[in-house]
Amino acid sequence: MNIYVGNVPKGTKNRELQKLFEAYGKVISAAIARDRKSGVSRGFAFVEMDNRHEGEQAIAALNEVEFKGQRLHVNEARERPRDSSTPGSRTSADRWHHAPQGQMRGGWDHGARGAHTNRGQGGKRGL
Repeated sequence: MNIYVGNVPKGTKNRELQKLFEAYGKVISAAIARDRKSGVSRGFAFVEMDNRHEGEQAIAALNEVEFKGQRLHVNEARERPRDSSTPGSRTSADRWHHAPQGQMRGGWDHGARGAHTNRGQGGKRGL
């Protein structure tokens, strides 16, 4: 069972979160979400427990409990729907065409020193 844990205090380690949930059953994994660039905690985490019964016990016991000075928000994790209106659901290849040099199919292409040029759009540039 996947569990969402919100309002996780900054500085909390994955192991601390795992130990908190192990009191209610076997924990498969505990991962605090971190910013990709800075590595700083984003304030939430996901815990995966071995079975649903243990996960439900942990949710009931730990929701709204104070941990390191903050009240945790614990509930079952829901899978986020991926549709075309969700940012990031398309790859950059779907959005932009970067043709190999010499092929002008329209759209944006890399010009000198990596700058984007508007090649193939009927203008004077890029010919």
